[in-house]
Amino acid sequence: MKIRSFQITDARFIKEVPVELGSPAWFEDPVHRWIDIETTDAEELDAYLGPLKIDPAMVRARIGPGADSFFEVLENLLLIRIPTQSAQSDTELTNIVLLCLPTTLLTIHREPLPAIAGLALRLSGRIHLKTATTSALIYQVIARLAGENFFAFAACRGRHDALSSRMIENPDSIEPEDLFTVRRQITNIGDANEDHAFCVDVLQKVESDSFCVGDQIEHLKDLDRSIERHQRSMDRLEENIKDLYQQFLLTIQDRTGNRLKILTILSAVFLPLTLIAGIYGMNFENMPELGTRYGYYAILGFMALVGIGMLAFFYKKGWFD
Repeated sequence: MKIRSFQITDARFIKEVPVELGSPAWFEDPVHRWIDIETTDAEELDAYLGPLKIDPAMVRARIGPGADSFFEVLENLLLIRIPTQSAQSDTELTNIVLLCLPTTLLTIHREPLPAIAGLALRLSGRIHLKTATTSALIYQVIARLAGENFFAFAACRGRHDALSSRMIENPDSIEPEDLFTVRRQITNIGDANEDHAFCVDVLQKVESDSFCVGDQIEHLKDLDRSIERHQRSMDRLEENIKDLYQQFLLTIQDRTGNRLKILTILSAVFLPLTLIAGIYGMNFENMPELGTRYGYYAILGFMALVGIGMLAFFYKKGWFD
């Protein structure tokens, strides 16, 4: 289990401090802190959270696999599960759980999240919190996760543009899996975006000692509008991917049609040649042509003329275009 502990300073930055065990005082002391926990071991997590008197089964259920959001408001505890982009896979989502106490925020996740590490770095001296409270920190965490969605969306848009260019320049280089992968990524980003919108909407209405909405209401409204704009962009990109897939299917149909056209031409060319070969392959004794001195060469020449004539006919009709 990897734990990092931060304290919110009066200057509205955070500073890293030594890790300490959970304490009931976290519900009421004046020190505002952030504890970031990365773990896959449920027993270690239970031992760390034990002194807080929080139901460990509730936390384990929320940190486990699954990409749906969850929001629970208790008297002095706010529990939020939010799906976010996985650093280990472009097509999978992972979860982060936010345990919000009156003066303490715990973020719990099963794998390394560059978004969280990056946020900690920025809040250590690059950007201020709006207020020196965990409520402002909760907003920053959710805004950062929403930002990760935007970055993933930008990457998907770049892949879509690259596929569009390849579709024009070299359609044969595109495989169905290329399109399916981008479409799965867009679907995951859209799902996460909708869950983030849900959490932001609920936070604007929540009444809890663990989150002071009044301090963050304007920021939350701005974030809500940003997520809505992002969702519209996602919908447009998804439609573009569908159009690209239809274009890909048309390309495959054209490719198949060209192959069938070649087979049709070959069949049409060899049909009269096969007929001639069949006639002169019959075992009748009274076939005058068989006794002709140059009959063999004459028939070969005639067959060549027929084949060339058939090819010229198809070429003139545009079958080779």
